[in-house]
Amino acid sequence: MAYKEYYVYNISFASLAAGSGVSFTPGEIRVDTDSDFEFVKTIYQPTAGRYRVQYRDDTNARFLMKGSIDLRTIGGTALYSMAPVGPVPPGFVPFIWPRPYIISAATVFTVNISDYSGLITSPEIAFHGSKIRYGDAPWDRQYRAMVPFVYPLSNTGTVAIAANGSTIANVATDNDAHFVVQKIVGTRTGACTVAIKDAARDRQWMQNPVTFDNLVGNGHFPNILPSPRFIARGSVIAVSLADTSAAANTVEINFVGVKLYE
Repeated sequence: MAYKEYYVYNISFASLAAGSGVSFTPGEIRVDTDSDFEFVKTIYQPTAGRYRVQYRDDTNARFLMKGSIDLRTIGGTALYSMAPVGPVPPGFVPFIWPRPYIISAATVFTVNISDYSGLITSPEIAFHGSKIRYGDAPWDRQYRAMVPFVYPLSNTGTVAIAANGSTIANVATDNDAHFVVQKIVGTRTGACTVAIKDAARDRQWMQNPVTFDNLVGNGHFPNILPSPRFIARGSVIAVSLADTSAAANTVEINFVGVKLYE
């Protein structure tokens, strides 16, 4: 038996060279040794640049496209309201592949990228999918009741981050029920990165911090997880936040899902 657990592999290209879409820079995503990874959604952080990309699974030297592709055509992005009031709530609008693609554990997935805007920029691409775990899914059993529920970052709903600072918000789950995360939504006043960990099992949700807008959606366009994340009752979701806006930042992240009563 096997089940799927939500996970994100993220790749960033710091100061990608300005170009004309001809010369490519390779970037490697090294898949963890603990499980195969199945991705189904891609989203990228737009900057002033424009990019051409090509994906290659180095396990079998398989390319996922013939030739290079404009990233705008196969990479979703955050959607913003025209006149936001208060914190900006990004909408999570990824590109959804026609079917999931599995990358074997302990192998490499290469992203070849080339700028064709003539600008030096730092694009970031996130691959959303699932780690394939062996055994029975902890949520796949008979529960006495299943009730929709939301866990915010704090009792006040938001967390403050100093300019260029960082903080950790520990979201404590109640002792009355396990919790299954199915959606992630929130707001922020400035740019920041997010890293999430299931503290009880010491399991990361991503291999490195992800830009907020590549992870968090809003009520209209939430990040609907390709597979759930199970959080045991009386446990903690540890959320590490780092400001990248160089200004004081107020962040809200809500974990939307179901309480499982035994």
